[in-house]
Amino acid sequence: MISIKNLSKSFSSPAGSTHILNSVSFDIPVDSFTTIFGPNGCGKTTLVNIVAGLDRHFTGNIEGLEDTKRQVGFVFQDYRRSLLPWYSVRKNILFPLELQRLSKREQAARLEELLSAVPLKLDLDQRVYSLSGGQAQAVCILRALIIKPRILILDEPFAAIDYERTLALRKLISDIAKSLKLTVLFISHDLEEAIILGDQVIFLSKHPTQVVEVLRVDLPYPRSFEITTSLQFTDLRDRAVKIFKKCVAGTEIKI
Repeated sequence: MISIKNLSKSFSSPAGSTHILNSVSFDIPVDSFTTIFGPNGCGKTTLVNIVAGLDRHFTGNIEGLEDTKRQVGFVFQDYRRSLLPWYSVRKNILFPLELQRLSKREQAARLEELLSAVPLKLDLDQRVYSLSGGQAQAVCILRALIIKPRILILDEPFAAIDYERTLALRKLISDIAKSLKLTVLFISHDLEEAIILGDQVIFLSKHPTQVVEVLRVDLPYPRSFEITTSLQFTDLRDRAVKIFKKCVAGTEIKI
């Protein structure tokens, strides 16, 4: 179990202090898929940056990830800016191992092991600037997995990808998570996506952000897009909408 306990975070500016996270607590079971959903600007990215060890200015505790070094795989929303355009697909995937100074033989063995477990057909010698959005994000996912992370964090990874490729990538990451028994923390801005992917959905309030409710999702695997028409799914979605209304209670919705 990875336990998030009483995380609080404030930002200071000349205009004063802004309280972003207010004693946020929840558990991430090992080998489970946890999705995070909440209003825009509520601090979802701030929260996962803290879990990943990218932000150390907070109060509270994270148990189960005492040393985040080499334990966290991170997939960012902006896949184009997170890849090295002068590198090939192969070198982008292997870049974390290059930083760890693993030998070429060890890197090749790790890549072969990963590609045998992940059903992706990519030209490893292709330059990443010529890839489609879906292919580029798939490379980012493989790069995050190559280190064999303790937890895989994805920050709205499909937000800039078209719908068809988003459906394919959702299935890919869901299948990978189950086959590799990954512990996943996934930020989503799409309520249906959060339910389809998650074993649990953490609902966050507007800031100062707190956990409003945790929705347990007991849908069977594998989960295809067709599951969204089932009575079980529609019941979960109705419950999720009611929870989200609590998250934004008292807020005027603006376009």
